[in-house]
Amino acid sequence: MVSVKKHARNNLTVMGRQPDVLSPEVLEERRRAIVARAVEAADEVLEALLEEARTGNVQAAKLVMQVAGLLQGGGPVVATQVNIPQVVITPEELAELEKSLREWEQ
Repeated sequence: MVSVKKHARNNLTVMGRQPDVLSPEVLEERRRAIVARAVEAADEVLEALLEEARTGNVQAAKLVMQVAGLLQGGGPVVATQVNIPQVVITPEELAELEKSLREWEQ
């Protein structure tokens, strides 16, 4: 029997599977197969989800709205940060700057 460490109990190689099962090529092939099946079933899944939402299933309605980007947390979100420096000056400094500006303009 293969000994399994507590933190690695879900590791397929520890559970006795061959390491080549987890090769990047095999994983990519499986991912593509899953995507292909999901695309094939998408219309059917969406229709079932919409039907659930129509019958009052709030979770289904919420999911439909999120996927459509109509609820916060659904759809693409772009976060933008603008850093604007703040300058704090005293009234005396402001008067001096205004005076210098008037002199410069002349």
